[in-house]
Amino acid sequence: MKPPVVDIFDVDATSITARLSTVHPSQNAFMLCTAGSVTLEMDHSKYVLHPGDLFIYPTLAHITVSSCTPNLQGVGGMADFELVLKALEAVSHTQRLTQIRANPCFSLTAEQFARVLRMVELVRSRRTEASVFADRIVLALTQTLMFEIMDAYVSHTPAEAQQPSRADTVFMRFLSELSTHFREQREVSFYASRLNLTPRYFATIIREKSGMSPGGWIARFVIAEAKTLLSNPDTSIKEVACALHFPNQSFFGRYFRQNTGMSPGEYRRCGN
Repeated sequence: MKPPVVDIFDVDATSITARLSTVHPSQNAFMLCTAGSVTLEMDHSKYVLHPGDLFIYPTLAHITVSSCTPNLQGVGGMADFELVLKALEAVSHTQRLTQIRANPCFSLTAEQFARVLRMVELVRSRRTEASVFADRIVLALTQTLMFEIMDAYVSHTPAEAQQPSRADTVFMRFLSELSTHFREQREVSFYASRLNLTPRYFATIIREKSGMSPGGWIARFVIAEAKTLLSNPDTSIKEVACALHFPNQSFFGRYFRQNTGMSPGEYRRCGN
């Protein structure tokens, strides 16, 4: 299995839009504003970040920059969904996933701000030092950074205190399996078997916990990946179909139209 993808980067007024475009839909990311201000738009809502404000990019979200000041400075990071799920599993239950999408922006205290910046610098400095365990150290430090961010988020957005239920665990495990296998596996029965559940019981749990069927979640991941691949004009639709393990381009086209209301070619021509 390939190691999780992690990255830490600086942003300013000239680079923020390009940096946003590098965040894959199946990844989570964050941006911490350190100077100036920026207005981000997600799901038709706008969020203004000032120094000390942190924005968490939910997975499968589409973020755009509405405006920013010329003196904007900040630091961002992104990580595979699998890595972020491990942090979420440790601190709370599935309510946090919906909370982050509904309230992705919050202000850090001075102590939290300092801790997050220290962890960012640790990750950066360790990435430049070659050693036998460098990759694993960077991964561990990045996960610690995720814990710091989630710890700060939880302190600002308290949820009802309760232990994760079995249904919470099933849902989180499903998302973990899905983020790993969605390019090759689109059958609900595959994910039910990975969790040792019958397809019917599995579907009931997922719908009750998330308000969406397992098939709906699978389609969200597949379509988000397809749209990312289609945004590259050098990649043919046939190559996109192949990358997502569809039997042929026609089958991919029907799947894409069923879930978006347009063909892959129409989507590409619209410039979305």
